[in-house]
Amino acid sequence: MLTDLVIKALIFSIIPTLITLFVTEKVKGKIKNSFEEKLEIVKKKHTIEISTFQTELNNLKSREIFKFTKLHEKRFDILENIYKLINKSQNDLQFYVCPVKRVPEGKTFDQLDDSLNENFRKAHNNFVEYYSDNKIYLDEQIEELIDKYLVEVSDIYNDYSENHFLAKFDNKPNPETFKKSAYAYKKIPEKIIPIKKQIEIKFKELLEV
Repeated sequence: MLTDLVIKALIFSIIPTLITLFVTEKVKGKIKNSFEEKLEIVKKKHTIEISTFQTELNNLKSREIFKFTKLHEKRFDILENIYKLINKSQNDLQFYVCPVKRVPEGKTFDQLDDSLNENFRKAHNNFVEYYSDNKIYLDEQIEELIDKYLVEVSDIYNDYSENHFLAKFDNKPNPETFKKSAYAYKKIPEKIIPIKKQIEIKFKELLEV
């Protein structure tokens, strides 16, 4: 009888504990499941955000690459055109200031000089106009070189043309003016060619980017 009472007492004391453990584990399970569900939601959300960010980043990179490519293409075209215009202007200047010319039949020396002067002025103006319109695509070093080049070209042209126009209007040039005119062509290899070489080097550096 006593044994039965002890057993019943043990059973009644254990049952609440078991119930408590069961409830506790049940609650833990629900909390765990809830946490895992929320964690999955957060992970999915972050995955979507990361994916969206990566997509936006890739789009941004693509746009920047496109802009850089188009800018480089534009710059390439400008450098190419400037170089062509420099060569044309320089060649026409050389023809104009050359002290010894072969005068075509039916023309006088002054008429030939007038024609060569017009050719140079047209080529030079085309170059200056194009350069002014597109210098925004050039760096400061190239601008400085081209500006320096233009100053030297102007000096050579003035040295020769002053004598040309004085002679054309029957005004006898003084010895100094005549001397500057006669030696103007020598300034091309002395002054212009070295600057042009520097311009070429800078152009090549830009095109290799």
